[in-house]
Amino acid sequence: MSSDTCIWCLQHADGNGEEHIIPEALGCPPGFVLPGTVVCRKCNNGFADLDSAVIDEFDFQVLMAGIPRKKRRPPVIRSRGNVVGTIEEDGPAISFNMNPVPITAHDGSRLAPYRGSRRDIRATFTHDENLSRISFDAPFGQNQKFLRGITKIAFSSLAYFLSVQLARSPTFFSIRGFVKHGEGDRHVLISSSDDNHYFNCVWPPYISCSGSYIVTFRLASVEFLVDLSEEESYIRKIQAAAQECFGEKNWCILPLET
Repeated sequence: MSSDTCIWCLQHADGNGEEHIIPEALGCPPGFVLPGTVVCRKCNNGFADLDSAVIDEFDFQVLMAGIPRKKRRPPVIRSRGNVVGTIEEDGPAISFNMNPVPITAHDGSRLAPYRGSRRDIRATFTHDENLSRISFDAPFGQNQKFLRGITKIAFSSLAYFLSVQLARSPTFFSIRGFVKHGEGDRHVLISSSDDNHYFNCVWPPYISCSGSYIVTFRLASVEFLVDLSEEESYIRKIQAAAQECFGEKNWCILPLET
């Protein structure tokens, strides 16, 4: 196989552009990219919706941390029906609409009411003499495109750290099918970090005794483990020994079993 073959479609890669392994809008570390001889332009552009699915799940963390988007544009929250978030002169500002009718948000935009959709946020407001509080829960990682996007980061990291030739091998046929077309069922183990700081980090892949390639990384304050083997046997071993591996840390395997 030639040195300018795309690791995703296994077709000729023309060398134009580069792929950020972690989406730029989340704060990809400098130089953590794959060149255009490794990921072709068509595949790179075709993964935009997967990158967006990952970015959308971290919108509140990105806004509060002030992580700039492409071309240094300020972060915003606009993909949730009843929430708008922007960076103002005095810092992050967020508007929630729990009314039954649209309202005007802090930035002058029209803000839809809460309708109970997957991306809406149900917020609770409390107020005492000196302090007001807003509490809310946001579902995380329940979109298959999010899982495909996380698996894409893991596989791209394998190519970056280990070998592009390895990533082009038939061993990862099922990974390509899942990321590119949503074929098959894959899982991702997530756990809470030991702190609430915002930073991104990908560690070099681990090769298990059975030859499985395991990629671990952190986005914002969430840690991920992706088993790139076809059988995902390693992730099941971790699940069986979760208490020993994670202790009191919160963890789960996505997608959640129903």
